[in-house]
Amino acid sequence: MRHLRAIEPEDLDLMYIVENDPEVCRYSCTTVPLSRYALRRYIEESGGDLYRDSQVRMTIMDAATGAPCGFLDITDLDAAHRRAQVGIVLVPEAQGRGIATGALHEAALYARSQGLHQLYAIVADENVRARNLFLRSSYKEVAVLSQWLCSDGRYTDAVLYQQIL
Repeated sequence: MRHLRAIEPEDLDLMYIVENDPEVCRYSCTTVPLSRYALRRYIEESGGDLYRDSQVRMTIMDAATGAPCGFLDITDLDAAHRRAQVGIVLVPEAQGRGIATGALHEAALYARSQGLHQLYAIVADENVRARNLFLRSSYKEVAVLSQWLCSDGRYTDAVLYQQIL
């Protein structure tokens, strides 16, 4: 079964939970809670076209249950250099079951089909689970970004991962 599909209006509740989870926000660029209204508009206006929007969000499906369990984003498209950033989040009950690994594999196939040469991820140094996920998914650790992230007034390092497609 495929792990990724286009976002749908039915994903609103899950998106609201994930986007406003304080644990997820610690590792993202989100600085304020997102409203259902804002997320509904995002879903409605998202064309699902990487080159038009410079980003695309896909829903991650749990192969065992067929239920949505997270999101994968390809953002910050640099069309000239054919690269983009990837981000992934799963609900806790879906973690540790290989779903994220499958989703990252499918994201690489998608990115390649869109003419991209590479994907990269910036991961908080302390986020060991995410770091291990990217290493298992054929990403290479290429740099440590000193004091790159700030959470609750505290700076932490981030690790840059890269996958040549």
